[in-house]
Parts: sequence; C-alpha cells; structure tokens
Amino acid sequence: MRLVASLLLSAFAAVDGQNVNPNPMDSIRKLPGYRPTHDTVQLLTAGRIAKYAPKLQHAWTVYLDRSREQYTRDTAAMGRELRAAGLHAMTRGPYSHDFSVKPEMTPAWFATDSAQRMAAIILSFQAPNGGWSKHVDFAKHLRQPGESYFAESADWEWISTIDNDQTTEQIHFLALTDRAHRDARYERAVVQGIDYLLESQYPNGCFPQVYPLEGSYHDAVSFNDNATVNVLDVLREDSLGAFPYSPSAQRSRAARGVAKGIECILDSQVRIGGKLTGWGQQHDPLTLEPTSARSYELTSLAGQETAAIVDLLMTISSPTTRVIDAVYGATDWLTAVPIY
Repeated sequence: MRLVASLLLSAFAAVDGQNVNPNPMDSIRKLPGYRPTHDTVQLLTAGRIAKYAPKLQHAWTVYLDRSREQYTRDTAAMGRELRAAGLHAMTRGPYSHDFSVKPEMTPAWFATDSAQRMAAIILSFQAPNGGWSKHVDFAKHLRQPGESYFAESADWEWISTIDNDQTTEQIHFLALTDRAHRDARYERAVVQGIDYLLESQYPNGCFPQVYPLEGSYHDAVSFNDNATVNVLDVLREDSLGAFPYSPSAQRSRAARGVAKGIECILDSQVRIGGKLTGWGQQHDPLTLEPTSARSYELTSLAGQETAAIVDLLMTISSPTTRVIDAVYGATDWLTAVPIY
C-alpha cells in the first residue's frame, strides 16, 4: 500500500523542476503490472465492411478516406508549428480531470472577463479538425506553439473526441459566452465544432469516440458517457436555430444528422429473447452489436447510457411506432434489472 500511495502522490511531483500537469496517468503508468491497452482489434477493415455492410461499402470507403485525409492535415499543421518554433516534439497540455459548463456559470458570469479569458483559451485549443480533445485545463493558459491539444500525454491521440462530454461542452460554452458578449471568433468556432460533429458521423448514423479515426475500440459506436446523446442534443439545437450564426445549410445538415443518429440508436438496441432491452457503452460500428473496449469495459448492457437514450427518445415530438416501442422496451428492461 505504501508503494501504491507513493506512486499516486508522484503524479503531483515536479516535472523538470516545475509543478505542472498533476495527471493521475503519470502514476498509473508506473504501477507494477501496468500495460497499455491490448485491444488492437480493427473494427473497420475492408473485409469486415464488405461482409457486414455491403450496401454501404462505397459510403464507408469515402468516410475512411476522408478520415485519413483529415488526420494528415491535422498532423501536418502540428508539424509546421513545431518547425516554426524550432521544436522536435509536442508538449502536453495542462491537465484537468474534466471540463463542462457548470451550474455556477450563470448568464451574468458569462459576461465577465473570467468567462472571456476561458473562452479565448478554449479557442486556442480547438484542433484544426474543429473538435477538442479531453482532460485539458482551460483555466491555465492559451495553447503554446507545439503544445498538444490533449493533456494526458505528448502523443498524438484523442485529437479530437466526443468522450467525457468534450467538443459538445466547448460548443455550449462558446455559444453561451457569445450570447453575453458577441464575438465572431466564438461564432466561427461553434460552426466549426458542429461541422466536426457532422463530419465524424458514420454512414449508418452512429458516432465514433475519436475522429479522425484512431483504431481499436475508439472506432466503436460510442454511447459511453452519453457521447452520442450529447452530440444529437447539439445537432438538434442547431437544427432548431439555437445558434443564429449557423448557416442554413449547416442547420439542414444537422437535422438530417439527428434523424440518422436516431436510426443508429434504434438499430443498435439489443433484443434478448425477442424483446427489446437496452444499449451497451459501445457497439460494433458494422454489426451494431455491443462490444468491449478496455480490459475492464466488457461487453454488456449499460443502465446509465440506456436511461439517457430513453430520455432523448422521449423528447421526440412526433415519435414513430418504432421509437415508442424502443422506449417501452428499454424502460421494461431497466425496471427488471435493478441492483438493490
């Protein structure tokens, strides 16, 4: 226990003489038996697409090409930045456990200098692809040349993501700041963030955890931490005019994205013994069956994510019979499987 405590405390120790990035992953990597993710299964190979999604084969090919092209543009932009700064490698961003719009961030607070300072930092950490990474402390400083958009390592990963409420919460923050203090920079960033969400949507309407695609479990359909629900909430807000600076073409595209996303949700609902039940944290992007992620995230149905999906489906003003059946099936399952 003393060893573990010592290693956990080391996350808060000085790095190169400076007390920066109190990141728990630093200490976890030093624990006896630590190993990186072993799940290297590739979910979106040409063979799997041909086998499980032959009717969407061309659409998947176009999507994968677009993802690779975006990755190339993103990393090339960082390469240019590093060369201009005379650096050979990225440094990681300042670490924070999470970021979201907090209850204490009232309309009055969004009109303050503090809100505008944080908004400027958020703008600086928006990746070239239009999204944001996770675990970044937006209360610290503007992103510096060569600094990663991600904070858990200096590797190119999680750039960008909808995991842990990210990208969707940055969009909300900037929109709220813009409402209190109009700024074209905030509006452009919101539009770019929504474009990022739409670009990341799979041909079957689902969403990966990371885009451009990163491989392994990151390519699974991500219901985990309500990621898909969060994205569909933003897209629906856009389609209904919540962001008045959003171009009409984007609002129309967002409406289509919501419809496709709902179809993904309905197609992914698990049937057991012929009965509709719930959803997993992640699903195979082609078969739409629940699948595993990291070693401790096993194939299963998830109560929290299922409840959030039900809440989303119940906000549809004119639900189809299929939506109604999905809600009843999921609520029946949730009622039948509580743990007391």
